Amino acid sequence: MTIVLPSETQDAMRELILLVCLHDHDAADRCWTAFGHALAHAGPGCDGHRLLWPLSEATGTGAGFYVEWNDPAALVRSVRALAARAGLQVDWGVADPLAPAFLAAHDVPALMTIAQASLRAAGHTLWCWDTQADAFAGWLVRSRDEARLASVAARLQLMIDPADETC
Repeated sequence: MTIVLPSETQDAMRELILLVCLHDHDAADRCWTAFGHALAHAGPGCDGHRLLWPLSEATGTGAGFYVEWNDPAALVRSVRALAARAGLQVDWGVADPLAPAFLAAHDVPALMTIAQASLRAAGHTLWCWDTQADAFAGWLVRSRDEARLASVAARLQLMIDPADETC
């Protein structure tokens, strides 16, 4: 089934993809193509907030993250990879954020708050979208793009929040 999005929605999705690809036009073009393929396999009524599922599939771990609520190690690995893509390192406050004792003391929302403080200090913001499931998903964007991201999200009717405001 092919889903045809209105041109305004396509334009907003292209802008969102460019933001989550940190303005890397080649990566954004690859994600746009992957988004089109994912959208072709999406069910009918894939609009508004439901567009995030094919987008998540399209961005994969290169520009996004998706972790289960009870997998803090997956969040640490995912955020590390996103930060590395931007040339950043997250200060988790410990030498090894994958150490069992550290992970046992922090759930996914707590780790997102820690990561957010470090990333904001470096000019980036971790954003999450409501998966409406027992999971967390989102992207890393430049902090200077926050207003633009909020505008795109409003046009697309997406429920997104900075990661440190997500619980």
